[in-house]
Amino acid sequence: MTVGRSLSSRLVLSWVATLTIVFFTLPATVYLPLAALRIGDIAEIGLESWTTRRARILVIDALRADASGTRRIELTRGLLVHMQRNPEFRFAVFEPKDGGLLPGSSTELASHFAPSTKVESFGSMFHLADDPNSDARGYDRIAETPIGRMRIIVYGAYFHWDDVLQQLYNHLKLINFIAFIPLCAAVAAVACFVVRRCLAPLRAAAAEVAVVDVNSLDRQIASMDLPTEVLPFVEAVNDAFDRVRDGVERHRRFTANAAHELRTPVAILKARVDRLNDKPLKHDIERDVRRIQTIVDQLLILARLGGANKKSDREIDLGHTVLAITADYMPIAIDNRRTIEFEPPPARVAARVDGWVVESVVANLVENAVRAEPEDGTVVVRVLPGAVIEVADHGDGVAPEDRERIFEAFWRKNDASRGAGLGLAIVRELLDELHGSIEVRTTEGGGATFVVRLPSA
Repeated sequence: MTVGRSLSSRLVLSWVATLTIVFFTLPATVYLPLAALRIGDIAEIGLESWTTRRARILVIDALRADASGTRRIELTRGLLVHMQRNPEFRFAVFEPKDGGLLPGSSTELASHFAPSTKVESFGSMFHLADDPNSDARGYDRIAETPIGRMRIIVYGAYFHWDDVLQQLYNHLKLINFIAFIPLCAAVAAVACFVVRRCLAPLRAAAAEVAVVDVNSLDRQIASMDLPTEVLPFVEAVNDAFDRVRDGVERHRRFTANAAHELRTPVAILKARVDRLNDKPLKHDIERDVRRIQTIVDQLLILARLGGANKKSDREIDLGHTVLAITADYMPIAIDNRRTIEFEPPPARVAARVDGWVVESVVANLVENAVRAEPEDGTVVVRVLPGAVIEVADHGDGVAPEDRERIFEAFWRKNDASRGAGLGLAIVRELLDELHGSIEVRTTEGGGATFVVRLPSA
């Protein structure tokens, strides 16, 4: 599952991206509206605080020191532009150690601040009491500069909208990125947890859909705990199940009705053939009638698969049941110059399954084995402990690459193959419904052995 196709990944990445934008635009999205509306503690600072911070940076960039170590303030282009935009702007720079005032400073502004070596100001906003402009703000801070530690005081700058861009640029500092990493990781972990919890009902619904097949189309996906955004899809799937189920039921009813209607003319045809004189043509017609009857019976079984309960609450004697079915097919084997040998289990073997299911499974396997067995050969049918049935022939066997394909409906190895290709498909579907199994092995000496495992009692 790629990240681009994962809904969980998309939601988490969107959440983290949104948080990143919010975090690094806080000055414009939070502080600016609060200052403009004068809400909370920021009301006392006002928008002018943004300009004072920008002015402090311009003053720091204007600090110079010559070869003799004399320090001064140079009127740089940036500082001059700022002074033109803010006519009442003043600034002063003190030496923190001796309180000396740097040349270029405003002596009038400096007169309001007594140099002190006992107090270091790491950042304070102020307003001069004798200033008639109540919105005017100043900033006093000791900071590291290119010429050493200096006490920088700025005052009288007014807010301009381009100060917002400057503030955003200054917010993109390494320390802010470092602080954002654990916050981002925590938000991503919470987002992952929340998204997975929210999508858990959808995964449960997918698990319900995964076990639906043609025989369980009456199931519906529960929609009680699903998010409302997913409900239309789930309802559409449930409606699709209903439509498919109706179509399958119509198909089964048609197959059952058609097969039922065919049984009567087949029975009449069989009765008329029985009255014919004993001639080679009669035997050929009888064989063809048996094939037609087998196809009709298999169509009825296919129709019955969708509605009958193949599991049973009663036990059957598997050895006795398989023996009875084998005995019924003995005349057919003899007519085809084959024989059937039955090997009973050493002790009674019980299975919890309907008798007609065992009859259908064994009858199809024995019929296939009789067709595959060479003339004068013997088909072996045995019942083993653990509700295992084996039907072995000594024919050409089944190639390894065909051992799954032979259970597909209407599959035949070639056009010369006899049969309709339904028998083994019916056997596999019956056993799947019973949670049983069937596999093909190679008979010792050549041929194919079908091993069936039924639910034992």
